[in-house]
Amino acid sequence: MKLRNFSFLFIGCCLLTAMAPMSVAAEAPVIDVNVKGVARQSLSLSGVNASGAAGQTFYKTLQNDLFRSGWYRFAQAGQVKVTGSLSGASGVTEALTVAWPGKRFAWNRAAVDTASARRHAHELADAIVNATTGERGIAQSQFAMVYQSGKTRTGQAIQDLYICDYDGQNLKRITSDSSPIVGPRWGTDGRTLYFTSYRLGYAAVFKADVKTGSVERLASFKGLSTGAVPSPKDPNQVAIILSHQGNPELYVMNVVTKKLVRLTRTKLAAEASPCWSPDGKRICYVSDASGSPQLYIVDVATAQSRRLTLKGGESVQPDWSKHGIVFATRRGAPYRIALMNPDVGESSLRYLTPVNEQYESPSWAPDGRHVVAARKQGKETSLWVLDAAEKGEAPYKPFSGKGTWLNPAWSR
Repeated sequence: MKLRNFSFLFIGCCLLTAMAPMSVAAEAPVIDVNVKGVARQSLSLSGVNASGAAGQTFYKTLQNDLFRSGWYRFAQAGQVKVTGSLSGASGVTEALTVAWPGKRFAWNRAAVDTASARRHAHELADAIVNATTGERGIAQSQFAMVYQSGKTRTGQAIQDLYICDYDGQNLKRITSDSSPIVGPRWGTDGRTLYFTSYRLGYAAVFKADVKTGSVERLASFKGLSTGAVPSPKDPNQVAIILSHQGNPELYVMNVVTKKLVRLTRTKLAAEASPCWSPDGKRICYVSDASGSPQLYIVDVATAQSRRLTLKGGESVQPDWSKHGIVFATRRGAPYRIALMNPDVGESSLRYLTPVNEQYESPSWAPDGRHVVAARKQGKETSLWVLDAAEKGEAPYKPFSGKGTWLNPAWSR
């Protein structure tokens, strides 16, 4: 086994602590994007009368959700109109109407406090996006990410897994191991997280329930296990990297029966970072079979692989949505986030981040339009959201957490 190459794939590509400090601008526009969306619709909230703390929380949350969705521009008289009242003392009575050309729906609920008012606002924002654009909203989604609080005397990273709402609210700690963690991935149920941890002294895959806080080992294998991610079509089928037969290879494991299907056989290379196609028929993964980490695609039914990226020094950390594969690539510059149509190849490659800024670990939002990634700025590494739509919004920080935040994963 190529220990040097595997060490780079698993550690260098997955842990942002290896990134060198650099001087960057505070913010820059997204460039060279190839995800097309509908034109922004004008939207008016001027007809909403909000009173009380919970009513104001509802209004501000709804406003932020609709703005961050990227589908609307605010106007006094919009194509989409939200009217009605948000009233109450400690809670809020929600009596709203959403109208757009030829259609409308009513929103009538009651929230007992500001927390439930926020939750209801997220639900309404997603309902408005879906009704007026046909797309999925992101307001009820969450981030999983790794927080690095420091290093031990031997240089080992002190890390734990956290989650928060997509707008940075409700930050919650999931693990308390203070051990290196790599690659959290959400299950299809929205409450299960798969991640790789060194809590046992070596790389092993665990499964966490974010509702109950319980954590259990996914399976016991000789050697390392990493990169677990469930199929979008069958949550019992999990792509995983295992070295129990010698080399780190790509497998699909049935988590109920523990049956394994081996998909790669690269004796002098190492595989890493699998992700599924939206239809669950293919898996994109990273391999250093060519001498440097590059993207490959394997057909799950036939185990036939093909190389996807042919140019550049390194291409790593892929994630797949209906609009293509987003990944981190280094081609004579810091890591940048790129987007590619896997059926077309590198002629379709477009960058989502500028050449002078360093981003890694991209993860698609459930709307297939936004991407969360980790951005290195001086001594800090923080989460940023990229809009992958043509002429999309500039990147923004979803929450103001200081320090080192790594390996984000957007819930599905």
